[in-house]
Amino acid sequence: MRKATRTMQLFCFHHAGGGGLAFNAWNKALRPAVEVTPVEVANRQRFATLRQLVEEVNDQLRSTLDQPHMFFGHSFGALLAYRLACVRAAEGSPVPRAVFLSAYGPPHLPPPLHVVDLLDDHQLATLLSDLGGLPSQLTRWPTLHERAVTATRHDLRLCMTDEEGDAAELSCPIHVFGGSEDPLVSESDLHEWRSRTTAEFSVRLLRGGHFYLRDRQPLFETLRPLMSTVAAA
Repeated sequence: MRKATRTMQLFCFHHAGGGGLAFNAWNKALRPAVEVTPVEVANRQRFATLRQLVEEVNDQLRSTLDQPHMFFGHSFGALLAYRLACVRAAEGSPVPRAVFLSAYGPPHLPPPLHVVDLLDDHQLATLLSDLGGLPSQLTRWPTLHERAVTATRHDLRLCMTDEEGDAAELSCPIHVFGGSEDPLVSESDLHEWRSRTTAEFSVRLLRGGHFYLRDRQPLFETLRPLMSTVAAA
């Protein structure tokens, strides 16, 4: 008799200024092996450091992370997912069966947008729009546009507060993804994650820029077999 595939929970962490809506279509695409749970913390402006945000997320998810799970993080979300896994490993809590990191280099490299405080709101909004992270039509609603830029700036500043210390190695696999034309994160940057795990490691480039995952089908076709293998292990 064929062994049934166990459903694995996938916690997804969004990009700077984003939200859980970014992963709305993921559940339907990745079932039945994977159940997607977007992670979103409201009013992130109340946190002065990334570590404070990580601790809040850890407390928020603690009761659900006892079951087998995986992390996926894109850009800012990749750093958050990695740091959350490190905190949980350090405290002896269950760690993800695998961590999937997208469009972000490891913490010993400068954050992709470390020049954020050198840009005024107009310059930052233009850059985000060019990258595909800020819908151009949002300018029709000035208040929403301003909020989006402000939220993004704060998340990017949180990245600047990340404290490296000793480079933490995880005991779970790390699989890294990036866009082949990403102007912020290079393929060599992605390969630098190799030092952050003692387990399986891989890098996969998909066609596109920093927000290559907006073209979901190629990403899902790559993720499904990887995640199914983790879920069935």
